[in-house]
Amino acid sequence: MTIADKLDLAIKLKETGTTDGAYVIERGNSVKYSKKTYMTKEEWKAFEADMKANDLQPNAHTEYSKGGGDELTEKNGRPPKMASYGSSSRMIYNLSRNKAGFHYEKKLSTSVGGTANLDGFCNEENRYIFVEAKCREPYSKKNNSVSTAYKELYDYINIKTAGSMKISMIPSKCGRYMNVDYFAGDEKLEHFDIKQMICHLLGIATGLLKGILERKQIDFIYLLYDPTELDMESNAKAQIDRIYERTCYECNLVDFSELFCVILNFLRAEKYAGAVSDDEIDEMILKFTFSLASQELYPILLP
Repeated sequence: MTIADKLDLAIKLKETGTTDGAYVIERGNSVKYSKKTYMTKEEWKAFEADMKANDLQPNAHTEYSKGGGDELTEKNGRPPKMASYGSSSRMIYNLSRNKAGFHYEKKLSTSVGGTANLDGFCNEENRYIFVEAKCREPYSKKNNSVSTAYKELYDYINIKTAGSMKISMIPSKCGRYMNVDYFAGDEKLEHFDIKQMICHLLGIATGLLKGILERKQIDFIYLLYDPTELDMESNAKAQIDRIYERTCYECNLVDFSELFCVILNFLRAEKYAGAVSDDEIDEMILKFTFSLASQELYPILLP
């Protein structure tokens, strides 16, 4: 059993009081798949029906269905991803389900390559809320392969942050990808997913420069599940607590306002020349906040 699976079971135990029950997939008269880290099929069907009936967020089920992450459907003989007790999508939905107008799986163009897929989004009168949610992800190995389309941006970040962030790039043999390591100062970012955060900031910056997003307050919430109160065997708990604390530490090393400013200036110079002035970029930065939040703090930031 992986360390991430042990986290899932500990969350299940905390929420339900038991680790009994499993999501079972049968083929003919035999069981093809059975795993305790997921809801049972009956529990999953009730969860999905409840989502469909959520009057405050009538589009939630559709948004997850169209998200492209197989969150709600069995695929390749495996349960829906959202049925996992360690699913970040399940976590953010449960914590955000009572906020009217909250949306899921928000897509924004990065202008550099690919699309930014943000877990949560809300357009309020005076601010935007963007949310990235992480539950079991920090406890699995990250893929640091990045398209060479990002090399120009990464070089720009290296120059403009003057050492506060450093990105090391080694081209792969095929020439289409790079193997990348990220550093905040001299600290290697091994657990915090800065690659994804750069993509998200590109999406938000593109939206501002293209006029898709209004120039109002932007509050970015990084929702990271805090496992420190979970009950599990001592070795797994020590390892999970260490990774969680390190992920928080790495996140707090990054100056996200500086990084967002660099990304805005890069896109203006390379993709949207003349779209905004220096003063307008300064105003965008002043209206940008980044918050690291546990499941306990998150509802306070999302009233």
